[in-house]
Amino acid sequence: MDWKNVFQKQLTMLGDFWVGSADIHNTVLGAEEQNRLLNKTKALLKQQAEIKQAIVHAQNVRTSDKREDLVVDYCLHTQWLIKKQDDFFLEERQEDRQTVIRDNRLVSDTLVSFAPIEEQASVREETADRTPEEVRSRTYDRLQAVRYADLWWNRRNPNYPMVSDDCTNFISQCLHAGGIPMWGEPIRGRGWWQHQTNWSFSWTVANSLRWYLSRQGSVMGAIEKSSANELVPGDVICYDFDGDGHWNHNTIVTAMDGSGAPLVNAHTYDARHRPWAYTDSPAWTKQIHYKFFHIKDQT
Repeated sequence: MDWKNVFQKQLTMLGDFWVGSADIHNTVLGAEEQNRLLNKTKALLKQQAEIKQAIVHAQNVRTSDKREDLVVDYCLHTQWLIKKQDDFFLEERQEDRQTVIRDNRLVSDTLVSFAPIEEQASVREETADRTPEEVRSRTYDRLQAVRYADLWWNRRNPNYPMVSDDCTNFISQCLHAGGIPMWGEPIRGRGWWQHQTNWSFSWTVANSLRWYLSRQGSVMGAIEKSSANELVPGDVICYDFDGDGHWNHNTIVTAMDGSGAPLVNAHTYDARHRPWAYTDSPAWTKQIHYKFFHIKDQT
């Protein structure tokens, strides 16, 4: 039972940090991760928001012995009750982590890094076939898209493809749940679609979906906006973390905070009602670029 006490003590510390009663610098967390956690508190302070309560618990705990070490792999589920102005919202996140315990002493607790493997494709090279008019005419039910995003934010729907980097696959599912029709099968570089074990690049590749959203005459009916505050639930945000022109991530707006700023859901590192700017992401850099897309209700 000793290792469980050590492990629980680490979870308690992570929860206490968010409400100001633990010093992150006195932990085994690396400098980069300490900065990531501090960036979240700084971003909230800048927005005149604060965490009123934090609940932290471990799921899917698995242990293994490695020489003299006990390795604990687990999924960390964190819930933050955040007050912003006179409004409260609940943010949730799940992330895979690994703890190493030696001689009943915690020696490390790290985020399991995720190296996305994207299929090599660019929508700019997509075939020139024009989307049929009968497919482009549709109604978008953003309420259903948001309901889907909240239902499946930390799960995987077996009726859709299972891919290692799930962020864009998840956003495509949300848009489809809202009524965006598929088109282009079986050509992977055309349209937006999935069928069983095959799918278009725009369905699963972050960079391809970003360019498909901005393509005139596509099934999306998306309009680019200049700021996040122009979006509403059911809209999409795209992220180029390094500012190099290659888009790495997509999220869907699912709620608004007390000031009217979007909160988003996402997969890969699963999140629900996360502040849209992602300043506490391990991938965030000062060079980050965003694209904001409003999905028209009717086309």
